[in-house]
Amino acid sequence: IPGTPQVEVEVESMDKAGNFIGWLHIEGVNLSVALVEQALSRVHFTAERSPYCKALLAAQDAAKQRKEKVWSHYEETPVEEVVPVLEEKERTANYKPVFVTEITDDLHFYVQDVETGAQLEKLMENMRAEVGAHPPVEGSFAPRRGDFCIAKFVDGEWYRARVEKVESGGKVHIFYIDYGNKETLPPSRLAPLPPAFSPRVLPPQATEYTFAFIQVPQDVSTGGSREPQLGLPLWPPETLPEPQVPPVDPNPGT
Repeated sequence: IPGTPQVEVEVESMDKAGNFIGWLHIEGVNLSVALVEQALSRVHFTAERSPYCKALLAAQDAAKQRKEKVWSHYEETPVEEVVPVLEEKERTANYKPVFVTEITDDLHFYVQDVETGAQLEKLMENMRAEVGAHPPVEGSFAPRRGDFCIAKFVDGEWYRARVEKVESGGKVHIFYIDYGNKETLPPSRLAPLPPAFSPRVLPPQATEYTFAFIQVPQDVSTGGSREPQLGLPLWPPETLPEPQVPPVDPNPGT
């Protein structure tokens, strides 16, 4: 009939009594979507199973933003961020006895593990016996950065070391890998490290640590030394035996 709207009923499901659920389309427009879009209706949760769910939800969101009719008093609920609660694990402390062998000006410190102290003592004894039986030829060692070597300290004994820097003029900066202290020496006081005493046989015994959550103050009144700022000893001196630590050379490079 001319002028009569074209109506189409789309049946989605029907029971035995002839009752059905479906969609009414007028002139190609889904009436349910149109009602929701005009803020005259709300989307029922059962629409999730419908092929028109996406269109219905989009129409409802648009109506909510306009706050018209059924949505005139609508207030958007703020989305609360869900922060996952991490289960706190009991802290397990793993204490072990160590010797503090070196403290730097920036409060880094080096320690030796007491458990491997006997191994280091034995290695040093054997290494010095080897060097004594086969003295190194002066000038036979050409130091390069990163090389492991042995260095003759001010006490006349040899210690394992690593070359950190080589300067022109015969100055070699070395790091004593078993103690943590540093020194500048001429090449004549350095020699190759015998393979039998390399870090593969016994790893470097000086382990570096630093204090957590503190910053060293830039206070020139201390004269550049940070150790007095500790105030108290790190350990009771009377409770620990004296570690075998090379003393600080008062005249480095000689």
